[in-house]
Amino acid sequence: MTIFTIFGHTGFIGSHLKKKLKKHKLILPKRGQIQINKFLGNIIYCIGSDDWMKDYYNSYKANIGFVPEIIHKNRFNSFTFLSTTRIYKKSKSTYENTLIRVNPNDRDDFYNLKKICAESLLLSQNKKINIIRLSNVYGENFGSPLVLPKFINDAINKKKIFLTINKNSSKDFLNIQDAIEMIYQISKKNKGGVYNVASGKMYKLITIAKELKKITGCKIILKNQNILVKEPKININKIKKDFKFRAKSDLLSDLDILVKKFQDYNGNKL
Repeated sequence: MTIFTIFGHTGFIGSHLKKKLKKHKLILPKRGQIQINKFLGNIIYCIGSDDWMKDYYNSYKANIGFVPEIIHKNRFNSFTFLSTTRIYKKSKSTYENTLIRVNPNDRDDFYNLKKICAESLLLSQNKKINIIRLSNVYGENFGSPLVLPKFINDAINKKKIFLTINKNSSKDFLNIQDAIEMIYQISKKNKGGVYNVASGKMYKLITIAKELKKITGCKIILKNQNILVKEPKININKIKKDFKFRAKSDLLSDLDILVKKFQDYNGNKL
């Protein structure tokens, strides 16, 4: 039986991954537990921090600080690290082998620098390393400060959606189930290397907001419309070729049921 060790198994992605891997032998370290006195098999590192702007220290520890300690103190067969497609923000293309551009003077690049540093550290090891660059994964992450759950929570609780960047800003969104399936497949196949895991579709924030308005009856409030955030379209040719990947879910089609799940969680009725 294959052994999987999930660091961060209580988080949004980690908890879903734990369900997916329930037929395998699982090692589930406690929060902050780094050294485990047994062979860890295939490590999947899901520890992360959404609110990195406000909590620099814990964000650093989550996204890179624990990684060298885990490598140094444990025996394992492979290491799958969950990174982000955000690192392509300033790059000319989004192929996995493209030159990544970051600016340490740009506060917004702090998160990207941590992920890149962890990737580099891992890829330098004489081990099977899988780097998965995830786009914006959505699902039942009810308390997250990220843009989509904030939109949904504000639409339900405040009856308003606040677009604090240009309404035509766009992002790639990927359903949690599509993400989990690819994390599992990449870790199981264990070829090593870097993979973009994204839907390959770009969604304008105003399109999402208008769909939420239809569902909830909320208002859309526009602010700071001079700030345009247009993430580059993510190239997913590699996972299409290696895994025949095709996203089974579409964000706009999922919004209705997603809103209902958030309502149930919040105890609200429209």
